[in-house]
Amino acid sequence: MRLREKGKKTGPVITMGWDEAQAALRAGTHEVADAGGSGSEKPAEEQGDKPDDDLDDKTKAELEALAKERGVDIGEAKTKADIIKALRAA
Repeated sequence: MRLREKGKKTGPVITMGWDEAQAALRAGTHEVADAGGSGSEKPAEEQGDKPDDDLDDKTKAELEALAKERGVDIGEAKTKADIIKALRAA
């Protein structure tokens, strides 16, 4: 995942693994840089994201527990993205 230090629009882009990047985003020390290296200026609604949930911030184990709690069948899900897709579709 491509990130840069929060507040440094012209700072260097840093590539991190998924878990490391999620931790940095939750800590508020970094922000997402898009493919061109610039930060996203659009609100989440304009990007097509679902701002009302925090599914992308959860671990796979947390998502599995949430699916069980909500009664969502994730038997066919093989990845974290598959679980998120099933939870959002439910």
